[in-house]
Amino acid sequence: MIYPKICEFSYKLPLIYIIIKMAKRKKEICQYCGKSFVYLSRHKCRIKERVEGSSDEKSEMERRVERMEEKKKVFNRTLRKDEAMILSIINRKKDLFFNDLLELSKKKRDELDQILDVLAMQSKIKLRRELVEASWTKHITSIEEIDIKTKELKINKKQKSFIWNMFSRQPCFICPFREKCNETNSDQFNPYHCQWLTDWIEVSLEGKEYNVNFDEIKARLQKS
Repeated sequence: MIYPKICEFSYKLPLIYIIIKMAKRKKEICQYCGKSFVYLSRHKCRIKERVEGSSDEKSEMERRVERMEEKKKVFNRTLRKDEAMILSIINRKKDLFFNDLLELSKKKRDELDQILDVLAMQSKIKLRRELVEASWTKHITSIEEIDIKTKELKINKKQKSFIWNMFSRQPCFICPFREKCNETNSDQFNPYHCQWLTDWIEVSLEGKEYNVNFDEIKARLQKS
């Protein structure tokens, strides 16, 4: 009956060897919780996670960069079949609200929302939130492409007004009323109905050089 005992002893040998080896191994102390471990690399310290954050947790900057990269991909990619179909409806109707487009496209609300976001991101359409019949909705308008011919403009940097010439003599750069100019103004100092800005656009489209004398305009306004 010696053999069973030998077998039992030989079975326990590897376990005894591991225990002796672990006892000889120098323990390492965790700098966060202060406890000692034989294998510190296997220790998942909760205090460390609270101090430094989880290793799987992404920083706000990393998440922001990822969102920007996703937007770049959406911006540069070609339109899918359903997106192109929605765009064709908008271009045909020119101006419509979200519920009207929902009825015409037969799409689900969430799907249509995502498609509109892609089209707006690629500057294919214009989106604006509006209050209609006591509820907020999206006002969708198409963006028409205008074929404009451009030509090279020679700038003489020796002239004092060369910077103004670089920007096609836009009046806003030299306007003495720009500090008063605001889109909420009801008077003439409003970019939406500015006479000088309108004149500049019309003259520029005709291919002519725009000129304005703000000293005379300022003097005339002071007298009136």
